[in-house]
Amino acid sequence: MGEVPLYERVRQAIAASIADGTYSPGDKLPSEARLAEELGVNRLTVRRAIEELARAGAVQSRQGSGTYVSAPIVRLPLSQRLSTDSLIAGITRQIAEQGYTYEDVLLRAAKVNSARLNPDLELPAGPLWRVDNALMVNGVAWMWSSSWFPRSLLSDPAGNWDLVSGLYGQLNEAMGEPRPLWRAISADAATLDDAEILSIRAGSPILVRDGLTADAAGNPVLRVCRRARMDRVSYLLNYDQD
Repeated sequence: MGEVPLYERVRQAIAASIADGTYSPGDKLPSEARLAEELGVNRLTVRRAIEELARAGAVQSRQGSGTYVSAPIVRLPLSQRLSTDSLIAGITRQIAEQGYTYEDVLLRAAKVNSARLNPDLELPAGPLWRVDNALMVNGVAWMWSSSWFPRSLLSDPAGNWDLVSGLYGQLNEAMGEPRPLWRAISADAATLDDAEILSIRAGSPILVRDGLTADAAGNPVLRVCRRARMDRVSYLLNYDQD
């Protein structure tokens, strides 16, 4: 095996100082120049080491302020019953039970009218809404969703937005008890949109949950693609014993 790169040894040294409590969550790290002097390396080596720590989520760089130790990463397992569709309500309830705060933030609501899109989404013909929203946990976006549904269901999703119930409170009221038709969970590499919204690097691993939902009569009315940070979220599928 080759020699460990110098930046990696510096990264390990800083990570060890975080692990042993020398630097605690929320603490500001010394400047690059100070760390370079203490560790006997140049500033570029320290910068590369800090970039690697930031990539792993161990530290956060704040423009104009410095680099701070991140809070310990907590990966929240979100339970999903296979027999019912809890939609976003089940997720937000579980987040609240863990003692976190959350907000469902609207990113955009756009009218879509493309005859070729509906079959791809497995939705009936007609004009659609596309609504993008992000679930913010303790002020940080952990996941975001794109939802498509007939425009006839809601007249003004943005105007009636609620930071707690988000889109699904409106949809549940409009279409009654939802019926899940299918769900798919996969992994993907973060796109530029993912990187911007979720504050991660493009190419980072993310979880993707895609699904189609019907109204109470069994008609497909809602297609959702939800993209989540893999370092914050996992999915646990629970079999209903009832």
